[in-house]
Amino acid sequence: MKKAAEQREKLKSLYAKEDGRFQAPGMWSKLPAFWFILFLSYRCTRRCEYCYSFNQAQNDALQEMSDETFVRLLDWIPEVWRVNDVKVNYVGFLGGEPLLRTDRIRKVMDAVYANTDGMQGAVTTNADLVDSVRWQDLEHIQWMTTSVTDIGLDELERRMRIIGERSNVLGQTIAVTLDERNMRRLLDISRFGVERGYRLRYQKDIFKGLDAAYQTRVLKLYDALCDLLERYVLDGYDVHTTFLLDTLMPLWDFAQSPYPCGKRLAVVFPDGSVGPCIRDHSFNGSTIFDPDPLRAIQCDTFHYDLTRADTDPECVVCESRHACQGGCPHDKILMRGSRAGKSLACDIHRQIIPRLKRLEELKRPGTAHIQTCGNRE
Repeated sequence: MKKAAEQREKLKSLYAKEDGRFQAPGMWSKLPAFWFILFLSYRCTRRCEYCYSFNQAQNDALQEMSDETFVRLLDWIPEVWRVNDVKVNYVGFLGGEPLLRTDRIRKVMDAVYANTDGMQGAVTTNADLVDSVRWQDLEHIQWMTTSVTDIGLDELERRMRIIGERSNVLGQTIAVTLDERNMRRLLDISRFGVERGYRLRYQKDIFKGLDAAYQTRVLKLYDALCDLLERYVLDGYDVHTTFLLDTLMPLWDFAQSPYPCGKRLAVVFPDGSVGPCIRDHSFNGSTIFDPDPLRAIQCDTFHYDLTRADTDPECVVCESRHACQGGCPHDKILMRGSRAGKSLACDIHRQIIPRLKRLEELKRPGTAHIQTCGNRE
């Protein structure tokens, strides 16, 4: 296995190269602006009811990408990279459970490194297989996210420690879906993550988007979470607010939308179809065998952007507009049948995003004393 320091040097080289390709502005220049999200398989070690992949897989006869389609994918990613004109690209492996086929992860990353200027590689896993996985296959993966599911914190710590010891990852993230069990232990999970130097990402159960009681509970939990994180920041811990609140980036203060959805997000499914949305597996207008590799992902319907005509007038003047951009179009379509109007999580965003920005303001240079077993940056 290569050392993590070599991974950092690769990323520095990628960021530093001046080649005229598009990159995010200002402090976000290292943010991958074009994302390849690969669902190579729907097979999994679990059956989580809140998982949008599982809900899709129940109605999909094809559970795993065929050999023919996978071979095409190895050529397709470099082809798209050559025409997308974006400086920093990202390859993310989701599922299903990606660690069931690490051999394919290895082949994708080998093809990426051989035929592009390099990309950031990431895996999202439930970590059920960390004791048996071939870590050599994950050599080029820099980021790994572990979904908590229903395991205890002692087991979570063991699994993440194994990842830190046996992989080349530069940083680990804990993903928490707010089902009933994890809502009860949200603060405990957060303490665990912050004190060990892990990033945290929280996501709601998207199938409860119109459940007013659920939304109220989530808001109260996020409010208590911000109280907790504020105490950690004042004690000098490095709290990664960028990773909080699902896919939101609360520190984004540029008018330009940070979201690649519908513009610079290529989501590939097991049957080889391509779509513009990580959550909507039924909306796909092309395949990786079609001649125009970008046509399928240019879909204004799924792009977060305040300049759209159907943006709610309140969103245009909202304090949190640059981070929220009117909310996730997919969730609004799923629950309301239309992407028009305010975010389904509007009340949460209005209250919590300003608090997350406040947390950043409280950070004092030179005071962080976090443990760094989880992140090597």
